[in-house]
Amino acid sequence: MKTARIISWILIALLAIAYFGSGLTKLLGLEMQVQNFKSWGYPEWMMYPVGLGEIAIAAALVFFRPRLYVVYGIYAWAVVAVITHLQAGQASMIGGPLVFAVLNTLLLFSLKKMEQRATSMT
Repeated sequence: MKTARIISWILIALLAIAYFGSGLTKLLGLEMQVQNFKSWGYPEWMMYPVGLGEIAIAAALVFFRPRLYVVYGIYAWAVVAVITHLQAGQASMIGGPLVFAVLNTLLLFSLKKMEQRATSMT
């Protein structure tokens, strides 16, 4: 159980840092993000709610105890990101969301393993 907990926290940290960083660049209105949103056909103002959403994901991963809800939400976020890139003709950019989805899947398995062990011990 200790190994699963360590792996979970490493994955949580990686995902939280990635989502926080991505959200922060949007909230700061960095030119790269402005150009991204234009290329995706989204209005510039959408950067701010998307950035807040990403920071909320990061915070929820770290502080929200029933993390499985957050993990499932990350899948939805990744699907929307992949669709956005594909619709914009940016298939080469789906690597980021796919990496997040893979890390998220590893986190899901790790959390499930911890949950199974906890219930089997009672």
